[in-house]
Amino acid sequence: MSSVQDPAARPINPPRSENAGPAQRRRTRRSGPSRWVHALLVPMALLWMVPVIMTIGLSLMPASNPSTTALGLLPEAPSLSNYVLVWQQNPLLKHLLNSLLITVPSVVIVVVVGSMAAFALARLRVPLKALLFAVLILGLVLPMSGIVVAVFKILQAMGLYDSLVGLVLVYSALGLPFAIIIIRTAYLAIPIEIFEAAHVDGANVWQIFWRQYFPLAKPALAVVVIWQVMMSWNDFLLPLVTLGNNDIKPLTLVPLAYRGIFLSQPGALFAVLVLISVPVVAVFVAVQRYLVNGLAGAVK
Repeated sequence: MSSVQDPAARPINPPRSENAGPAQRRRTRRSGPSRWVHALLVPMALLWMVPVIMTIGLSLMPASNPSTTALGLLPEAPSLSNYVLVWQQNPLLKHLLNSLLITVPSVVIVVVVGSMAAFALARLRVPLKALLFAVLILGLVLPMSGIVVAVFKILQAMGLYDSLVGLVLVYSALGLPFAIIIIRTAYLAIPIEIFEAAHVDGANVWQIFWRQYFPLAKPALAVVVIWQVMMSWNDFLLPLVTLGNNDIKPLTLVPLAYRGIFLSQPGALFAVLVLISVPVVAVFVAVQRYLVNGLAGAVK
């Protein structure tokens, strides 16, 4: 008995294009343009990374050997001596703690208060809702430099000048308009039937908000957290104007110590800038999986 199969009896596989589903054919058509997009975006990303690489390189450049390599981006003999020098010259732990005491409470206030206000504007009957939303948008367009004098006078009148509490309240007020708009957009994307079903089952407004809406808004909350951390941690102008006591100054004011005669230590200055950036990068990495969905929902 012959084991050779007749070629005519073998099944003939149809072409891949005929066998592919609609989704696979769409991916095939998009593969060409996506390659061109990546070919354009990768060089742009590398170009944007040049200042970051230069900052890190200068922070690792020892004062005894200022020679560079790799087109002047990196030092020939990298060293952590600048970081040791900064640690010896400044009470970094105290300034770091001050920055945390400003950033963490402002983030908590903005997330909690912003979530509740966004829920009210999205699902509850609020008088003058359109006017309130317009005021929130107006709060986003005001530049920081345009409100510094007003903030200074308000804090003085309230007795909160030269106080971390006053700075926390200012950052919370500045971050709430953005937070409410972003989180409200996420709440509006949740089907109204969920709210109605929970209401029929006997849940009150607080239970609906805390058990259903708040957990579903994690991507939007990630966007708000990143925004608030960047604003309250990286800000330089408001702490400079509202804080006079060196013991409560945040980490962003440490570079001021390297002006004047200390400008001869550029490596130490850039080391401080790297240390200021590390916590923001860590927070971004921690919440990045929610960030894309949150930004997509905000655009919708």
